[in-house]
Amino acid sequence: MPVKEVFPMRNDFLQGADKGICTCIALVWARKTLLKGSGLDSYRELGLDDHTMNAQMAKLRKLDNQPAEQCELVGLKPDGPDTTIHSIDDVINKTKASASGVAIFWTQTHTMGYRYASKEKEFFDNEKGLYRAELTDDLKKKMTDIISPNGPVIGLRLLKLPS
Repeated sequence: MPVKEVFPMRNDFLQGADKGICTCIALVWARKTLLKGSGLDSYRELGLDDHTMNAQMAKLRKLDNQPAEQCELVGLKPDGPDTTIHSIDDVINKTKASASGVAIFWTQTHTMGYRYASKEKEFFDNEKGLYRAELTDDLKKKMTDIISPNGPVIGLRLLKLPS
């Protein structure tokens, strides 16, 4: 199965000079995915409208250096410390090796999500959409095409639901 766009998205929000709701919506996506135990099938499953997430992002942005507090606000826990990464392969391999199989990751200016399951991999980018593929290499190519204009990936946070 080639890469499938599950649903498209866009990021039209500004907060002063800062663009978007990417950290908030990536965390919301991760939580909803973990609660469901599989991939989301529609934008509606995120459960929040864009304006609500824009308001939440204003609070989350102030906690950029406090990952546990950021996660707590959306009902998640980091599964270990934030990790410096250098490639999309790092995103894939570290998420695959984690217990939950769900992570957010970022470039200097943008946050996205990744989910690994044996027969289904997902890439979540609120500027483009949610993408799903059976094969890692297929999704990796799509991720590379989309992420490259944002610069290299630099950080990863593995996520889990609170106990």
